[in-house]
Amino acid sequence: MIKRTVEEQILRSISFLESGRVFSSTDFADIANQNTIRTTLRRLTLAKKIDALGHSLYYRRIITKKYPIGYQPKYDSVANAIARRFSWKIFPTLSYTFAYFSLRKDGDRIFPSSGPNKKFEFNSFAFQGIVEFRHIPLKLSRIADKKAFMYVQALMALGEDSEEMKLIFARTSTADLQTVVRKIAYAPLRIQNVFLKELKSRGNGGLSDSAKANAEKINNCYEMAQEKRKLARILRKLS
Repeated sequence: MIKRTVEEQILRSISFLESGRVFSSTDFADIANQNTIRTTLRRLTLAKKIDALGHSLYYRRIITKKYPIGYQPKYDSVANAIARRFSWKIFPTLSYTFAYFSLRKDGDRIFPSSGPNKKFEFNSFAFQGIVEFRHIPLKLSRIADKKAFMYVQALMALGEDSEEMKLIFARTSTADLQTVVRKIAYAPLRIQNVFLKELKSRGNGGLSDSAKANAEKINNCYEMAQEKRKLARILRKLS
C-alpha cells in the first residue's frame, strides 16, 4: 500500500471535487489534525495549487478553453463550506424557494441556519459579495430535509390563504404532501396544522388510522392554543 503525505492526500481528495467546489480545513479532518491541515492548505495556496477565498475557505480553480480564468465558486458552495466549517445546518434561501416553486417573486438570499445571525464578506478575485445567515428556531431547524423546509418557508413567507400558496398546493401530489407532513413533525403546531388540513381536504390523503389520530391531536392542540391566545388578549384588555 502506498503511503501518501498529508499534502498528497488533500490534493487527491480535492481532485474528486466538482468545479468551483469550496472547502476548508474541516473537510479533511480524517487526514490529519487541524493545525497540520491548515498549514498544508496555506502551503498549497502559495504553490498556486489551490486558491484562497478568505475566511479560511479555499477552492481549486479548474481552467478550460471555455473558462480560461477558471470556474468561479458558486454562491451556494461558499455557504455550504461555511456551514460545514462551523457544523451549522442550513436551508435554501427564500429566493431559491420561490424559484423552485416557479413563483415570479423576489426573495432574499439569506440562508436560514441553526447557527447565529452572521455575515461573511468576500472580496477576492474569484468571489466577491456577502454571504449571510439568519438563525431560525430549533423547531424549524429540526425539519428533516431541505425540500420539506422549502414548503414551510413558502408558507411562512406567503401566508396560508395567499394565491401563491394555493398554487403550490395545487401542484403538489398527495404523496409529496404526505412526505412533507412526515418530515415536519417537529415544526410548530400551527404550521403542521396547515398541511394536515390540506391532506384532510383530499380525503385524508391515504393516512393510516394512527396518522389520522395524530393529525386530530395536533389540530386539537392547535385549537386549544388559539383559544388560550384569545383569552390572554381579552384579559390584557380588561386589566
